[in-house]
Formats: sequence, structure tokens, C-alpha cells
Amino acid sequence: KNADKYSQVENPERTADILGISSVMVQDILGKRINNYKFDLQRMTSFEGDTGPYLQYAHARLCSITRKAALSEEDINSADLSLLTEPMAINLVRVISSWPDVVQNTLKTLEPTTILTYLFKMTHTLSTSYSHLRIVGSEPEVMKARMALYDASRVVLNNGMRLLGLTPLDRM
Repeated sequence: KNADKYSQVENPERTADILGISSVMVQDILGKRINNYKFDLQRMTSFEGDTGPYLQYAHARLCSITRKAALSEEDINSADLSLLTEPMAINLVRVISSWPDVVQNTLKTLEPTTILTYLFKMTHTLSTSYSHLRIVGSEPEVMKARMALYDASRVVLNNGMRLLGLTPLDRM
């Protein structure tokens, strides 16, 4: 629909394939292994709700924020995280910090839906935080701290998607 964004996608056919595969895989993993599910193509390809395209969008958005912030890895690594005092930031830190427990629980239960449910919780927390934790226009030190938080979110999202067999997209 958006010609400008479409022109920025390196390989539109590959991106479409990855989105399609993500759609089916997320729908398949979403339910517990012993339950059946209704195959609903329209729902699984939606960018709204708990779907593969929504996860891909969340990852691509974090990558876009990283590109636009134009901070070096050194800047992000040297961020003063004590500046993250907003309730939204604290909530996001709590969600990110539960990632190791989610992986351990998934190993015990052998239910990949545990990771998927966590990733959706994290992406919902992220999407509500964007308007409260702006990068562009904030003070330089606060910008670095917020970017470090978003970068940690991107890493966890990327790792979670890869654990599920998904290929995270940087642009879409």
C-alpha cells in the first residue's frame, strides 16, 4: 500500500515469504500441543492481534527505532539505566527480566506456546511504551538509556523468535 516503504524493502518476495511462514507457524504454536485449532487464514495474516505478522512488525519497528536513533553500540552500552524512572520503563524492564524464567519453563513443559505468549506480552508492553518513552527529542542521556531498553527488547524478541524457528525481519 505504501510505495515509499515498499521501495525500502530489500527483497519484497523474501519478506512476503517470511511473513507467510511466520503467520502459519505462530498460529500453529499459539495453542497447546494437545489442543486443536481452527485454520483461519484471514486472522493469521493480520497485523493486528497475536499473529506472526504482528511479531514481525514489532521487531521491524524496534530495528527502525535503532536506525533512526543513530547511536553507536558504545553509546548504548554506556547508558545510565538509573535514568529509566518512568512506570512504563520499569514495567518493560520487569517483562524483559523474566525472559530467562520463560525459557526455563518452556524447557520443562516442552510447550513453545509459553515463549510465544511471553513475546506477545512483551510486544504489547512495548507498543504502549512508545508514546511515553520517546527517543527522538529527549535529552541525550535519557535517549541513550531508553535506546538501551529498546535494544534489550529487540535482542530478546529476536532470540525468542529464533527459538521458535521464525526469521526476524529488520524491515517490512
